Amino acid sequence: MKNIGLSNFLVIVAISAILFAQSTPIFDGQQKAIRELSFQSGFSEASLQNYLIGEYGVQLSQLTQSQGAKLIRNFQEGNITPPVIKKVEIKKEQTIESKKQKKLLLAASVLEEGMSKRFHFRDGSIREGTITADLDSNVTLKTKSGEFIIPKSEFLAETAEITNKKGEVYVGAVLSETNEVFELRTVYGDATIHKREIERMKRYHGGILDKKTEERRRFYVGEEQLISVFLDPTANPLEGNTFYLSGMSIGYGLTDRFMITTKFGSNFAGDLNLHPKMRFYHKKTAEKEKSIAWGLGFHRAYPVKSIIGKYSHAINYTDSAGTVTTFNENISLNVDDAIVDGSKNPKYVEAYLVYTSQRVNPTGRGKVGWTVGGKISSAFIGRNDWLNEGYTWSKESLYEVPFRLWAALDYDLRKELKLVASIWIDNGYKTLELSKVLEDYTGSDGSPSLTFDSVEGNASLIDFDFGILYAFNENFRFGIHFQQPYIDIYWEFFEF
Repeated sequence: MKNIGLSNFLVIVAISAILFAQSTPIFDGQQKAIRELSFQSGFSEASLQNYLIGEYGVQLSQLTQSQGAKLIRNFQEGNITPPVIKKVEIKKEQTIESKKQKKLLLAASVLEEGMSKRFHFRDGSIREGTITADLDSNVTLKTKSGEFIIPKSEFLAETAEITNKKGEVYVGAVLSETNEVFELRTVYGDATIHKREIERMKRYHGGILDKKTEERRRFYVGEEQLISVFLDPTANPLEGNTFYLSGMSIGYGLTDRFMITTKFGSNFAGDLNLHPKMRFYHKKTAEKEKSIAWGLGFHRAYPVKSIIGKYSHAINYTDSAGTVTTFNENISLNVDDAIVDGSKNPKYVEAYLVYTSQRVNPTGRGKVGWTVGGKISSAFIGRNDWLNEGYTWSKESLYEVPFRLWAALDYDLRKELKLVASIWIDNGYKTLELSKVLEDYTGSDGSPSLTFDSVEGNASLIDFDFGILYAFNENFRFGIHFQQPYIDIYWEFFEF
């Protein structure tokens, strides 16, 4: 009798435990596990809730412990797959489905005092503010328009899937958002993600993917930081282990501070060259970034033709009648006639210092950056030995040292579109029409190809340029502007 009584007692306890589990509300930990497993299985937040309502008649938070345990086991064993959504062709069914969807919008599961962000509501309204009090079924939301007591059930759940530049993925409820960071509550704890580190992001309101509001109205940075504006460098180096190709050079980022480029046109002509750049100062916050870099250029045999061509306006020609003109003004002259036979191409060095500052645009749309820099070179060393009789260098103090000073601006118009502009003082700059620039670049004018060193053109000590850059994708960027070289091409085609 004692054994029978004990057996009955154990059976009663087991049945009671089962009944208790079947009626006890699901644990928070079970909800988190189900969400994580469902996302891994291909469910979205909305499709998961639709599945649960179809199978159990309730949303996730209304399941029991027993149902939660069963769901977790089925997801782990691969017994649940996302439903295939078929197109509904009947307009009446679409209308009914739309009404159902509105009812199924997910209410916020996390509403805490201190949360500050843009809140979305079941009636379609949006308010930006801070939760100042939690009043059981209501909360107090403080905005610029005043304080409002709002039922918790009216707040839509806001979740996000964020991938940072390292490839890490975070999924969770959005707790707060500032100009600098997102704070998410994930299955494994709260995560703070700086906006400058975001590679891509999806946001869901009420379980529905938001395709138009946030990403169009607010983006965080342009597609790429510029390593140059037109032909002038900025203080931004290439990212480490990144290879790039432009219309005139190729380059590689050895580290996040140091990069090397080379002008391939000069290399093919026998003038091997290297152009290192190092950023030696860098200060970055979520709102602003400052950099200073130095750069050098080394050429083994820089063409005398290029130096003569670039500074042709600083060379005087005296004809047999004693008439003096500048070299570039006399179209009958040829660069080969000006150079002493047997002149060897000299070694050439250039050096520059450049400062770049970038900050978040006050409107919240992208960034605005500006750059100032200065460059000198050894182009004039030995220059008197290269010129034939009748040709002489100008004695103006302006042409004692080759120099260039510049200031540039880049402004994010959209995530993929930049406005760029530059102004400079350069004693070697001349303006050229597009047709002449093409001849200069191809070398059909007698100057070295893949360079800009034409004898022709009008000297312009102070000048400016502006244009746009469009990023077709993360790797390829194309630009157009109104001074030589007129077209910019940037192709970042390999990254470890």
